[in-house]
Amino acid sequence: MTLLNQVFDVYIDLNITLAMTALVWLSAKLLMARFGNKLDFNIQLGLLNGLFALILLSPLAVIGYQHLQAAAMVPAVPSVNLSDYAVSQYLRGGIAIPAEDFQSLLGLRARISENILTLAPGIGIGVAVMLFAGFAWFAGKLVLGFMRLNRLLDACHTWRRQGRVHLLLSDHALVPFSARGLFNHYVVVPTELLAEPEDLKLVLKHEFQHLRQGDVTWEIGLEMLRPLFFWNPFFYVWKSEVERLRELACDQKVAEHAQVDLKSYCMCLLRAAQAGLKKRQTLIAQGRAVGVAAVALLEVQDRLLRRSPAQKLRRRVEALLETNRIRPHWGLVGVAVLPMIALIFLTSLSLQKPADWSHDRLMLSTIINLERLEVRNDTMAQLESVNTFGQRPLR
Repeated sequence: MTLLNQVFDVYIDLNITLAMTALVWLSAKLLMARFGNKLDFNIQLGLLNGLFALILLSPLAVIGYQHLQAAAMVPAVPSVNLSDYAVSQYLRGGIAIPAEDFQSLLGLRARISENILTLAPGIGIGVAVMLFAGFAWFAGKLVLGFMRLNRLLDACHTWRRQGRVHLLLSDHALVPFSARGLFNHYVVVPTELLAEPEDLKLVLKHEFQHLRQGDVTWEIGLEMLRPLFFWNPFFYVWKSEVERLRELACDQKVAEHAQVDLKSYCMCLLRAAQAGLKKRQTLIAQGRAVGVAAVALLEVQDRLLRRSPAQKLRRRVEALLETNRIRPHWGLVGVAVLPMIALIFLTSLSLQKPADWSHDRLMLSTIINLERLEVRNDTMAQLESVNTFGQRPLR
């Protein structure tokens, strides 16, 4: 197997693992909601970020486990490979299709991958072109977003600076937002907010909390991965969950401060939304782009297949008024999340290609050969019958 085949297999495995983990996360979320339990937003955000990091590291974990297994450093356990399990079920009679058709199904993924990587005519070149075009499109949008952000930061006025944190004033920013470079962090505030000192204090608390939580780094990481996962709907589900919890967790932390009045904070969000929408309409009328890659106080632009900014703002205000959020000890959370960690590892492990020919696979190969031999014998018998029937009788 070439390196390109191995990289492509890892890529497909990551997409499948992400889909499985997202489904389990959504199921757990619905289950908790049904029983009336509401987990703390900060804990949910930490779990999501941690699980996503584990998904990205799962191929390395599988490779490490396989090396330990080959060196007999871990106990031998039954195979969890899905392909081996399917073969075992077939031999036990659980799958009732011809053996050759079953073997063809087992090799379907390998054939499709080979067609894509070799640009085979038809589906191979079609999927390859789609993947390359999608990657190029979203990578271009990412670069454009960073260029817009860089231009916006360059046009800002430096207000204050403390260490690596730069507080900037902008005449063009729609709403307050946080951003970062390789070393420095930035908090950008619209200049008109200076006329509202109370709102300014709340906004700065919110944006500094984003920096403390590392939200900007996670957002940049997810945006950089978008070109690779652009075709996977579960990536967008996961990213939407992270964005939702990021803002709710930040609001929750700010609201917990003793000097923050909930009513004032909610009204601050409302005024920021109104000002941002008004400025956005002005920029659109002037034909200017408004999107940048950063973490904003709130969203003031509609996005396809997502909740509107008004719905998000309403959800944030409602969440601020909730007081019955569960905040268990991190040790208990760790124990509860162990099944999801095991799911990520087992899913990655089960998707690997079989290492060698097992006894079950030899049995399957024997059945296929016997079926072919039987078909050949039947064909020969039919030919002999036709020849015998077509002979002229002896006189």
